Amino acid sequence: MTLLRRAACVAGCLCLAVVAFVRPASAGAIEDILECGLRNLPPAGHAIAKLWTRPNAKAPEHAIDFEYWSLQAEPGQRRVLIARKNAEPDQVAAYLFAEGEAIGEAWEYIPAHDKPERAHAHGDKSRLFGTNLTLEDFARTARVLFAGQIRQLPDATVEGRPVYVVQTKPAPDAESEYTRIVTSIDKEQCLVLRRESFDPAFAKGAKPRKVYAVSTKDVRQEGAYFVATRASLEDAKDGSQTRLEVEKFDLPKQLDPKLFTPEALAHPGQ
Repeated sequence: MTLLRRAACVAGCLCLAVVAFVRPASAGAIEDILECGLRNLPPAGHAIAKLWTRPNAKAPEHAIDFEYWSLQAEPGQRRVLIARKNAEPDQVAAYLFAEGEAIGEAWEYIPAHDKPERAHAHGDKSRLFGTNLTLEDFARTARVLFAGQIRQLPDATVEGRPVYVVQTKPAPDAESEYTRIVTSIDKEQCLVLRRESFDPAFAKGAKPRKVYAVSTKDVRQEGAYFVATRASLEDAKDGSQTRLEVEKFDLPKQLDPKLFTPEALAHPGQ
């Protein structure tokens, strides 16, 4: 799935945001990309998955088991719930995300605090379950368009598959850690196969700092939708890596909207 795109389906969804278009291509071409993404966004999704993560290239990996739910009653109103299994009392046990500018509205639940709290948007505390995947990274794996400048770059291929290529330059008030993000989207499956995030503090912004990637062999079709069963996020700055493995993905016919509220984070999915 794509968290890293359904989470990403946990790791693949595109949603609408207000943007200022800077494009050599026609407005119709951008609309085609948006429509492509919306076609691959199910009304509801559920996954059981695992994150394998390490803080640097020499450190051993450790696993984080989690469960994921998504609900989108209408375009642009998607909500995502992610719950860690066997979290310690002082660890974040669950996150709730809603569509919006930048990371949108995000909440977290730490058992020792015994109440839902606004998630940290920046810094080390913004790392999803302590991985190298920040809340901004998560939001951007789930969407292509954000406030800022966007332009369509020449089409390309990833592992032989034709892809749309879109470059986003976040708006100054978005407080993004990136100066630009380049996203490659499978033209047929409408799934993000690669995303390169450029940080001005790394290689002076000339090389991507973080690269999110999905191998085409790890994409499978579920009903009318395509999901990534594996994905990875590598950080060239510190050598950290997070790998996603989806163990189960299904398309629930219905999910209760009450599950997607801050008050429900103490007992996610119930």
